[in-house]
Amino acid sequence: SLSLCMELIPHVKECLRRAIPPSGEALLAQLERTAGDFASHQQELHSKLVVIMADRADHHARALDATRWDELGQQAQPPAPAMDALVKEMRKLHKVLKRYLPPPALRSVFERIFAMYETKLTAQYRRMRIATSEGKRQLMLNSQFLLRRLRALDAVPPVDWELEVVVNNIDLVRSQVPASVGLLSSSSPTTPVLPSTPADPPLTADSEPPTPAVAIFSPPPDGTSPI
Repeated sequence: SLSLCMELIPHVKECLRRAIPPSGEALLAQLERTAGDFASHQQELHSKLVVIMADRADHHARALDATRWDELGQQAQPPAPAMDALVKEMRKLHKVLKRYLPPPALRSVFERIFAMYETKLTAQYRRMRIATSEGKRQLMLNSQFLLRRLRALDAVPPVDWELEVVVNNIDLVRSQVPASVGLLSSSSPTTPVLPSTPADPPLTADSEPPTPAVAIFSPPPDGTSPI
């Protein structure tokens, strides 16, 4: 373990300082460089872990956003499946790291992870669209559940997230009919409907074409032309 080596190197160095002659100072300098390399490598591992947890935080934020908070109902008790998965993953990570990291390193890692989670979850909360007060209440209960579970972890920094404040400031979404629909229905003129005239029956082989109307003049009694 890197932590164990970093803990032992100062003691080994002190023992060698007392035992070796002044010409062995180069060995002590080499131990110093080795301890620095170990510390740098350890920081790289911690940074990679934080990057992995950042991807997981994005996943959990999307899952929380996809939760239908308005449809959970008053009988639903926290945690919701998405919040339960987040809490279980965080507690499992703490259990594993606690076995291998000394308390200062554990606190440092979780300080970075908590800061990253707070930023991502707060931003996601502000984008959520909740339409009912019950949905808002469910989100509040689940947020309080998350904070309680994280605060119960030992050897970690305090969890002073502002999720509850963000939930309180969420404005409920009201479903409205678009104004353009009403304008179109009210402003469109009514087109008068003209009565339809019956169509002429179709001609067949046995039917005769209609006779055009012709003016017929009867000759006068005296036989003269009317013109």
